[in-house]
This record gives sequence, C-alpha cells and structure tokens, in this order.
Amino acid sequence: MQLIILDRDGVLNQDSDAYVKSVDEWLPIPGSAEAVGKLCKADFTVAVATNQSGLARGYFSQADLDAMHDKMTGLAAAEGGEFAHIAFCPHGPDDGCDCRKPLPGLIHQIEDALKVS
Repeated sequence: MQLIILDRDGVLNQDSDAYVKSVDEWLPIPGSAEAVGKLCKADFTVAVATNQSGLARGYFSQADLDAMHDKMTGLAAAEGGEFAHIAFCPHGPDDGCDCRKPLPGLIHQIEDALKVS
C-alpha cells in the first residue's frame, strides 16, 4: 500500500484564522478534489489527519464536522477519489492528548484503521 496522509485545512480546503465552523464555510481549494481523485486512480491510499480544536472550544459540533467531512468526501468521490480514513483530534491545545499534531496519535489511528504499520 502506498499511503498518503493529507492535512485538511489549508490543503483540501481554505483555512481560516476564525476556524472553519460549518459546511458553508468549508470551501475547497481549487483542484484539491481532482488531486485526490488522481492519487486514488494512481493506486495511492489517501487518508486525512486534522486538528479540530474548534470542537473543544465549542465553535462547532460533531454534526457540523461530519457535514464538512461529508462535503469533502463527496467532492473527492465526484473526481474518482476516496479517503480511506479521516482521523481528527477534537482536543484543545492544552488538553494533553497524544493525537494533536505534531504528536503521532493521528498517524497511529490511521495505521490501526487501515491495518498498516
């Protein structure tokens, strides 16, 4: 398996200093869905690892995050792409978790989900 792990905000969608808080604010970067499609068609496995401290801060709900990821997944699928796994850290920067990037927790979650090491 050739695995590519992408960040979300600033890679697949436009980032915001005010946080991306809703599906309407989740704006794809032009060409990002097409790129995911091309990677998948070239036999790469694509996963996402993203910090989402807006959950811990109360800026958006899990349902909002799910809707954003559904939009992202749908746009990639329309281009022949898919995300094998989407791992996210819901914690704030001071929560002491092991999944907030740059710590390796999200990578481990992806490895476990895809049964790779």
